[in-house]
Amino acid sequence: MESGSKLGTLKELGDELQVSRTVIREAVAILQSQGVLEMRHGVGVFVANHPVREDENTISIMESFSGYNGDFMDFLELRMAFEVHAAGLAAVRKSWAQEEEIWKFCLAFEAGIEEEEDALDQLDFNLHAAIARATNNRAFVEFFDLMGAKLLPQPTLRRKAYPSLITPDYLSQTVTEHRKICEAITAGDAEKARERMKSHLSRSHQRYRGSN
Repeated sequence: MESGSKLGTLKELGDELQVSRTVIREAVAILQSQGVLEMRHGVGVFVANHPVREDENTISIMESFSGYNGDFMDFLELRMAFEVHAAGLAAVRKSWAQEEEIWKFCLAFEAGIEEEEDALDQLDFNLHAAIARATNNRAFVEFFDLMGAKLLPQPTLRRKAYPSLITPDYLSQTVTEHRKICEAITAGDAEKARERMKSHLSRSHQRYRGSN
């Protein structure tokens, strides 16, 4: 319907849709809050002159946030909150195909530590992105797509750039932690998946703090 079109009174809408006025009132209230409808008492319900879609609002907010250039440690804390919860959701919501994808990137990272080191950052990113997709939560997936580069800054796993930090032992431990996260997700154990992701990220964050 066009902007300004009249839908009718709450009673008329209830009769037309065969639902109670309470249901209509709640629906109208939600659409009013989103700027889609406006209610004129004693007259009826109208399509707002300038309706605003909720997803457009969300995109605008996310785009604004993507331009945030605050302290790097702020993003590390945000990553902790986001990815720990994502791991738990992935454990109980992943599909077979998503589980296979998670393991594909986990194994690719393991193989990558013996190959070209420049690929490690991307392989690590791919694994964490696959876990985010396995939440089957559109908001999580879109947030990671938009903010992933800030949450997982590159390069961080290059041995030549950080010889005192990216040691063979460090990479071996990362492989072990990745496997434990993936095993918990495969087992459908949300609590263990969250615990293992938290442990993995905590160690990474301590490395960043120590290097600053």
